[in-house]
Amino acid sequence: MRSGLVRLIAGALAAMLLLAAVTAAALWTDRLARVRHESDVATGGVGARAIPIMTANGCSGCHTIAGVPGAQGQVGPRLDGSLAGRVYIGGVLANNPENLIRWIRSAREINPHTAMPSTRITEQQARDIAAYLYALR
Repeated sequence: MRSGLVRLIAGALAAMLLLAAVTAAALWTDRLARVRHESDVATGGVGARAIPIMTANGCSGCHTIAGVPGAQGQVGPRLDGSLAGRVYIGGVLANNPENLIRWIRSAREINPHTAMPSTRITEQQARDIAAYLYALR
């Protein structure tokens, strides 16, 4: 009788732990989706399209970029969750979506002495990259 009660309690505890884990995973997924949506809206981009754009344009050669395969560059700053909290972009522009988009497209027109090239990618591509980067929180 006692071993049956112990098994029943152990089963109930296991079920409760599983439910807690599933709930935590759902909350984390909802948070990630909300952050991505907010970043997309703020920039006018779609962060989900950014990785191939960054790869094709050589961003990973200079930057370490969270979530981008092979992006282990050491020339430019790390592009990770700290970007959203930085005060300046490129040391000269206030950190906001429009300035980040400008910087991604035309860094040398803003600061001729920067190592960052003017990529000349489309505005939409820059918006997509900005959305991805701001979602890395």
